[in-house]
Amino acid sequence: MGVEGNRAVAVGLYRGHIPALQRALAACGYALAGQAEGGAAGLALLSTLQPRLAVVGAAMPGMDGVAFARRARSQKLVVQPDILLLTPPGLRLPEAESLPALGAAALEMPVDEGRLRSALEALANRPKALPEGKAARLEALMDALGVPRHRGRVCLALAVALAWHDAGRVASLKDGIYPEVARRTGLTTAQVERALRHAIDAAWGNGAIEHQHRIFGDTIDARRGKPTCGEMIAQLAEELRWEA
Repeated sequence: MGVEGNRAVAVGLYRGHIPALQRALAACGYALAGQAEGGAAGLALLSTLQPRLAVVGAAMPGMDGVAFARRARSQKLVVQPDILLLTPPGLRLPEAESLPALGAAALEMPVDEGRLRSALEALANRPKALPEGKAARLEALMDALGVPRHRGRVCLALAVALAWHDAGRVASLKDGIYPEVARRTGLTTAQVERALRHAIDAAWGNGAIEHQHRIFGDTIDARRGKPTCGEMIAQLAEELRWEA
């Protein structure tokens, strides 16, 4: 379900800034796939294009950049884009301290390739975490399913967060999810996979059947009786995504 190519959108930016931004994005490997004049239109553009990056004016009429980032994180997106807020020189952005938790960062204009590349690298390398409300909801879902509180649960929570940010990662667990979970837990990829399997085995032995059926329905092979690691990760991520 991943989106091919590094698509970017520009939201709430002065038209005169677009050509320079487009050149800088191209140098960093991004194609500017769409533009919107205001925040509401920009949010609609995210749903339509599913870009990997949104470059947003920090001060837009009716919706500032921080509000845009919050709204974006509550949308039902297959790919949660990195969000870069462009600020006028010398402007201190209100609520700037909330940007890391929103997967966003601020960059002072004018944009040039070097500073843009550094900002994009910092965003790409940040830990992919769930917003606070969704993290709490995931804990409740794992409790309902009977996932025990050991390292398999920690691995599962990290894996679901990665899949929520980009559903395409689930297509290749060994390349798209296990290495990142291993890096953040200090485990090997083989240990991550074993921990996830143990968590699923324990849940299906001890969890409430009604919750298992509500979340997974008929998506599980009846002969196997429990989800694979990929099915577990993908379905929990979808549950969080469609509760937006």
